[in-house]
Amino acid sequence: MNMPIERTLNLPNGLMRRDISQMPEAFRRAYGPTEAFSSTLGELERDDVAVANYRGNRTINPRSRGSCRIFAVWPDLETTFPRVYGLDSLLEYHHLALTLVDKNVRQVQEQYGPIRYRKEDGSWGSHFFDLLKTNKCGRREAVAIKPTSRLVSGRFFTEIRQICSTMPKGTADEVRLVTEKSFSRVKATNAATYLRFALCPDLEADALINDAVQKLAGELTISDLIQISQTGPRGFRAAFRAIYEERLTLVSTGHINLHSIVRRPQ
Repeated sequence: MNMPIERTLNLPNGLMRRDISQMPEAFRRAYGPTEAFSSTLGELERDDVAVANYRGNRTINPRSRGSCRIFAVWPDLETTFPRVYGLDSLLEYHHLALTLVDKNVRQVQEQYGPIRYRKEDGSWGSHFFDLLKTNKCGRREAVAIKPTSRLVSGRFFTEIRQICSTMPKGTADEVRLVTEKSFSRVKATNAATYLRFALCPDLEADALINDAVQKLAGELTISDLIQISQTGPRGFRAAFRAIYEERLTLVSTGHINLHSIVRRPQ
């Protein structure tokens, strides 16, 4: 939970405070100023950018009664241009978001395969890994993503053991199993939001946020930072990008919003 902080430390001289004294106390405490942010910037204009196609090795049927199908448009790690990522579930979506913001990862390949392997009865089978992750050190990790409810019978563990023992050499250095217990859903949601904001760079707003951050002498909310930087409606995205690009330090926990507390990096 975001703790109350003293905002006057970082407010510039002459900044008019908004009168919200007539509002209910809970509303004042939770939401603070309700007027539109002032801005020295106009509307953001950006040229259209071509979106690269889905690169998975397995065709994903967009219609399914058993699970969701997601075609997310996020930046490609190597080119930074947008491309389509095809995913079979919300669990895969969240895990991929966290993977793409991991600075140790160089590239990813979703729906990787088919990988031929020998089953327990001696017959041959094929398997598609949900993700093949290549780290900057060169290590390759094949990732299988399953909800814990699908692991109760133990059949999938048997299948994974057979795949690891018989799959061709060089496919991956490590095989990992990921479930919903492997990561924080809040962090995954924040990561997915950053990836969407990263598709639309805004050098002007980023520069104003950077200048304001360098003058900070303590902690404040993102709302206050937008006021100080005069970035208006473009400020929240700029602050969000600054957090993930390590130009701004997030102090509070939970979903990143206007009331999240931030400070200048140490």
